[in-house]
Amino acid sequence: MERPPEDSARSTLWPPTDWSALGRAARAVGKEAEPLNQLILRYQVPLRVYLLSAFPGLEKQADLLLQDFSEDKILKDGWLGKADRKRGRFRDFLKTSLRNYVLDRLSKDASLPVPLDELSFDPPAEERSAEAFDLDWARTILAAVLERMEADCKRPAKDQPRRAQIWEVFQLRLLDPALADAEPVSYEELVTRLGIVSPADAQNMLATAKRIFARHLGAVVAQYETGGTAVSAEIAELRQFLSWLAKGKKAKTAQD
Repeated sequence: MERPPEDSARSTLWPPTDWSALGRAARAVGKEAEPLNQLILRYQVPLRVYLLSAFPGLEKQADLLLQDFSEDKILKDGWLGKADRKRGRFRDFLKTSLRNYVLDRLSKDASLPVPLDELSFDPPAEERSAEAFDLDWARTILAAVLERMEADCKRPAKDQPRRAQIWEVFQLRLLDPALADAEPVSYEELVTRLGIVSPADAQNMLATAKRIFARHLGAVVAQYETGGTAVSAEIAELRQFLSWLAKGKKAKTAQD
């Protein structure tokens, strides 16, 4: 299975939220530069990716807009304190703030060479662009989960001699059809191809594979947001995007 290059995955992935570091940066406004510089460097790549996906046509102005956003928002006393983990994820707070900031600049700043009415932008299109960015994040998470799961299943284990078969069943029955437009291999064929005892045994192995996948999914997502509620929200969001991708693929197949 083809996976995103490691450097590419890192470049588009929102970093895990370190709320302690965020608090230190908020308290450092006007007093200490280093915590704020670290925060800005931590988020400058994903913010730039989001800006360009939400506002196509602003490639030349992106760096200036991000610099101004940092100066007008992040470096202003009290602004970072508005981020509250009880009210939602920090990356959503950043994305919403940046979107509103850019919209305001485009409507008021005549010095920008790309006026608002010349952009291929409207609220529905923006939502689709933002969705595509989050889908990219979901694919990155999925790649990490599958890498862990494959290594887990193929790792020698005396107490789980059929572990490698579990991965093969998962790949042939679910993974390849979802990611490579392949037809799912029937349980009867899995029995013949993999030397499994019976179709019912193959079904049980697939159920086990789903549990292994869910366990690794929770572990990977937990690295990027702290707190049980946040983890559940991330998993729910990932499942929504995978469902959206599957529906879109079915629709395309029907049109073809």
